[in-house]
Amino acid sequence: MFKMLKKSVLALAIGTVTALGLHAAAQAQPKLEEVKVALFWLRNGEVSSLMVADAKGYFAEQGLKVTLVDGGPGRNPVPVVGAGQADFGVAPGSEVVRARLAPAPVDVVAIGSMEQVMPLAYIKLGNPGDPDPTPKDLEGKTVGIQAPGKFFLESMLKRNNIDPSKVKTSIVLGTPEPLMVGKVDYFAGFLTNQTYQIEQEALKPNAPPAVKGKTWKAIPFYKYGLAMPTNVVFATNKTLKERPETVRKFMRALAMGMKFDHENTAEAIKLVDAYPAQLERADKLAWRAKIQHPLEVNSGTQANGLLWTDPKVWTEMMDFYKEAGEINRVVPASEVMTNAFNAGIKLAK
Repeated sequence: MFKMLKKSVLALAIGTVTALGLHAAAQAQPKLEEVKVALFWLRNGEVSSLMVADAKGYFAEQGLKVTLVDGGPGRNPVPVVGAGQADFGVAPGSEVVRARLAPAPVDVVAIGSMEQVMPLAYIKLGNPGDPDPTPKDLEGKTVGIQAPGKFFLESMLKRNNIDPSKVKTSIVLGTPEPLMVGKVDYFAGFLTNQTYQIEQEALKPNAPPAVKGKTWKAIPFYKYGLAMPTNVVFATNKTLKERPETVRKFMRALAMGMKFDHENTAEAIKLVDAYPAQLERADKLAWRAKIQHPLEVNSGTQANGLLWTDPKVWTEMMDFYKEAGEINRVVPASEVMTNAFNAGIKLAK
């Protein structure tokens, strides 16, 4: 009886010490700083680096707990961040410029670019072995564009010494059906979006005659028009001034997530596929990575680190939107973007 009692007391003591140890360990863990990131669209592979950084624990290692706030139709993250309802945002660089230089400006500043160029392109159907088209090939053809996109097309044509009057346009919706049924010769879409639908349709046994056995070919706007950054990370000047360490930690973790995404793509796809409320499945994520990864790096990121963004490109983008009448002035690039918080993390060569 005494031995049994002794064992019970010993077990209770060990259990108490263990519980106290676990409690002390939990108490010793520093509390994570909560930050919100407002997205331009619903979460999908476009922002895979954010989800990888979270799933791999890179944000937590930096003392941050990140919550993604989904965007979508009519949900622009710029005013959300500007009003202090989120700490960081992700949007096309054009949204940052237009908001920053609006008559009633929103005080936001770009701090990095997840995609160095906007993936807008003029897409056609062709045989797999056909050469890639050039702007000259648009002469005498009909291009399906969305209503706001006419200035983009005309600007690209003029930059390549092509008379816009020699190219016909047709206003279409944002899906490539007009191209696939032969109503237009080219379609203004995104390399990281509508091309997937074209590829899927071309594989079907009952594919439209215009699509069957074909592939897509593209005239990228960034190659023949202007390289405009997109999926730009931004914050308010207030945040940059009052919480610079938080910004540095966020950007370091995000760059680490991007590095892992590029260097361990198969594992990154599994993480993103399983990420809560993420919309795309593994097959599409794998397809996206092949197209998107090259758009996320350039000579600037190789020299300075992932997420680095080129001041010259921001000046050119402001010039472009001023010519389009979207903004009424151009300011020094330093007023709309900064690389001061870049972590200098580079891909392995």
